[in-house]
Amino acid sequence: MNKFALCVLAFAATAVSVNGEYCDASSTIVEIAASQPDFSTLVLAVQTANLTDALSAPGPLDVFAPTNAAFANALAALGITAEELLGQTELLQQILAYHVVADGASCDTPLEGVVETLLPGNTLTVEGSVVTDGNGGTANILGTVPAKNGQIFIIDSVLLPAPAAAAPAME
Repeated sequence: MNKFALCVLAFAATAVSVNGEYCDASSTIVEIAASQPDFSTLVLAVQTANLTDALSAPGPLDVFAPTNAAFANALAALGITAEELLGQTELLQQILAYHVVADGASCDTPLEGVVETLLPGNTLTVEGSVVTDGNGGTANILGTVPAKNGQIFIIDSVLLPAPAAAAPAME
């Protein structure tokens, strides 16, 4: 496991509980995502990036979960295939970390304003049901699913950190 994955796992394992207890739902973020066909690309990305354990930790974590259509649109816009993205584990880990909020995460409270992601030094801005990334791109929150270790915010676009934060461009 690389340094990034260890940091995510360590943070998640030491996260404070909400009101003395973790969230009420019976399934973790990863279990819920794995049970939904429209998150199959996200689940494959999480598995490939070796982040399954980190996103199954007690939390709380808030995860912005792009649908399969969101991934297809992002890959087309970037001019790459899923296989090419999945082959770049470090870049994939950075993109996925940019979709996770731990500091200020809650099991039942909507996020609002500027929130820190698990990609160090990178934020997202949440205004109502719209999330804005570091490039000014937006995603709409289509729904929220409570999980045992946080919340899943279903989104219609992949969020991308500002270019300086991302790994070198794909060749």
